[in-house]
Amino acid sequence: MLILKIILFVLWVYALTVLKRGKLGFYYFLVGSVGTFFVLLNFMPYVKDYFIYGFVWVLGGIGDITGMYESYAQYGMFFINHNDTVMSLYVDMECSGIIEMMVYISLLAFFPAYKPLRKIITGIVGVLYICVFNFIRIYTIIWMIFCFGTPVYSLAHAIVGRIVFYVLTLCLYFYVFTRHQVIGQKVGKFSYENLDDKQ
Repeated sequence: MLILKIILFVLWVYALTVLKRGKLGFYYFLVGSVGTFFVLLNFMPYVKDYFIYGFVWVLGGIGDITGMYESYAQYGMFFINHNDTVMSLYVDMECSGIIEMMVYISLLAFFPAYKPLRKIITGIVGVLYICVFNFIRIYTIIWMIFCFGTPVYSLAHAIVGRIVFYVLTLCLYFYVFTRHQVIGQKVGKFSYENLDDKQ
């Protein structure tokens, strides 16, 4: 399996060099981003447990203040109070936001509009924002269960929490990727970038 991964990695790097020499920008971005994502996935087993532990530990501090729930970082679990009942919420890889962070880093790594230093800064800030967005998502789920009980678990987890998280993430993507490209566009002598500087 390791040999296969090494072969695929070498082929991926070779494909990137061919695409770059051929000045095929879109395909270079596409192949580079997808490949980077799969490379990062190989590190998932080594960082997943530590990340989930830190995530639950930080969010557990809010639970200590509000009294809405108790956290057990070593197990990656929250115990949410509702009247006389307690419901457990387990934070797995999907709920941790790691995959979304890897997607963001992969896209940013091959996004052509930024210089290397700005990519690093934007990457760090973006990952922190995604962490905050995920805190908001999980806290929203916990709050709904705390207020309305276990019947709203599916609604809170599968719908409301996801909507909150992905709307916030789309705003981040718009600011980092789409807005930058729109500002950089020029039509004749008109430039959105110049207009932005005047405001």
